[in-house]
Amino acid sequence: MEEKSLEKKQRVFYRRATKVGNSSGVVLPKSLLGASLRIVVINPPKNPKRDITLILENYLHDLIGIYITKFNEKSIQVLAVSNSENKHIEKRGYAIDIVPLNYLKKSMKEKKDIKEKIANAKTVLNPHLLADLKKSR
Repeated sequence: MEEKSLEKKQRVFYRRATKVGNSSGVVLPKSLLGASLRIVVINPPKNPKRDITLILENYLHDLIGIYITKFNEKSIQVLAVSNSENKHIEKRGYAIDIVPLNYLKKSMKEKKDIKEKIANAKTVLNPHLLADLKKSR
């Protein structure tokens, strides 16, 4: 019976890590000061450049540019410009369109929303191609 009274009630907290000096930390109730804790990372922070290159690893040989066209907490939209590959990939919160350069240039002439995406895109790979695409709008 003594063992049961020594068992402590386990409590679960869901918190977001916050900046603490040069580190990150989790703020918990003061009543837990001195307690032994186990921290489990549920969703690691996104690292778009690393994540995108890992997802596109098998296509990198054909890619000539990679650009983030929309970024929010739930999903990141990516445009990958290729020589010939044409594909759509959805993985780990990323929606990636791999589009051949000639098809992209044709679409930019015909569709205004494509021009806007290019105008607001952020570079992951090859800023020179993005600058050229923005000029040719």
